Amino acid sequence: MNLDRLISFASVHHAIRAERLLTEAAIKVMALPTPREISISCGQCLLFNAESQEEALAILKKADVLWSKLFSRDASGKVYEKLADYKGEP
Repeated sequence: MNLDRLISFASVHHAIRAERLLTEAAIKVMALPTPREISISCGQCLLFNAESQEEALAILKKADVLWSKLFSRDASGKVYEKLADYKGEP
């Protein structure tokens, strides 16, 4: 499984809720501590596949889940490139 997208959250509550919602939608996710290189945010983030990005973000938006930043992640899992900041309304 190529988990090449990382999303950070505004709070642990939102991270846990996002994990549940995405798992229920059959999107493969993996929770892990947010790497220091990219953000301190709430300290928890999710990894998922780029192919699921559009669907995942739509699910989070519909459920009013507040995320902070979206990153791409290289194959080594050590290089991150910011793709987006959260633009929705809380």
